[in-house]
Amino acid sequence: MNAIAVLRQTMWSGWTDLRIVYTPTTWAFGWMMRVLCQVVFYSTLGALLGDPERTRFLLVGAAVFIAVNETMMASASTTWERGSGTLSLLAAAPAGMVVVLAARSWFWIASGTLSSSIALLALAPFSGLRLGLGDSLAAVALILLTALTNYAVGLCCGSLSLRFHRLRNVFSNITLLTMTAVCGVMVPTSFWPAGVQWLAAAFPASHALEAVRLAIADAPAAAVLAEAALAAGTSALWLALAAASLWWFQTDARRTGSIDFGD
Repeated sequence: MNAIAVLRQTMWSGWTDLRIVYTPTTWAFGWMMRVLCQVVFYSTLGALLGDPERTRFLLVGAAVFIAVNETMMASASTTWERGSGTLSLLAAAPAGMVVVLAARSWFWIASGTLSSSIALLALAPFSGLRLGLGDSLAAVALILLTALTNYAVGLCCGSLSLRFHRLRNVFSNITLLTMTAVCGVMVPTSFWPAGVQWLAAAFPASHALEAVRLAIADAPAAAVLAEAALAAGTSALWLALAAASLWWFQTDARRTGSIDFGD
C-alpha cells in the first residue's frame, strides 16, 4: 500500500481516537481546567519565594511542558492496538506496523500544542510576562516544535511497551519524571552537575524549552534557531530508536507468531 495512503488512514484513525478520548466539553472544562490549575500551582511557588523572575521561569516551564506531558501519552496509545486485538493484523499486513504506529498517536501533538499554548498565553500576563504578537507567534511555533520533537520520545517508550507489556506505564513515567527534573522545567539545567546536564541534553524537550525561553526574552534569532536545531537533531535520534524497536518487534512477532501472547 502507498505510504501516503497508510499515513492518511492512520491519521484519520487517530482523529477518531481523539474524539473518543475527549469531547469539546471534557477537553475545555476537564482537561484544560486541570492544565491551567497545574501551571498556576507551579508558578505560585515563585510567588511564595517573592521572586518575580522565578515566578515567570516556573510559569513558562510548566506551561510549555504540558506539550511534553501530552506527547508522552503516545507511549500508552501505541499499545492500544494490542488491547483492541489488531496488533497481529498490523504485523501481518504488507505495510507493516512501523509507519502505522509512528503516525497513529499524532493527535497528542495537536492537543499538546493547543493546551500548552493556551496555558502560556492566558497566564503569562498574571506573572508580569508581557508577550507581544511576535513573541506570542514565536512561542506557539516553538511549542509545536516541542510537541513534535518529544513525540519521538513517547513513541520510543511505546515501542518498548509493546514488547514488555507489563511495564507499559513504567517506561513513560520514569522518562517523564526524569525530564521534569533535569530538562529546565523547574530549575535551569545549569543547576545540575555536568553528568546530569549531559543527560538533559539527550532529550529534545531541554532544547525546545530553552528555545521558547530565548524567544520570549528577545534573544538573537541565531540562538533560538540553534536550540531548535538541537531539539530536532536529538528527536531524530529518538525517532530512529523507536523505528528500529518497532521493526525488531514486528520481525520477531512474524518469526515466532507470539505477538498476542508473549510479553
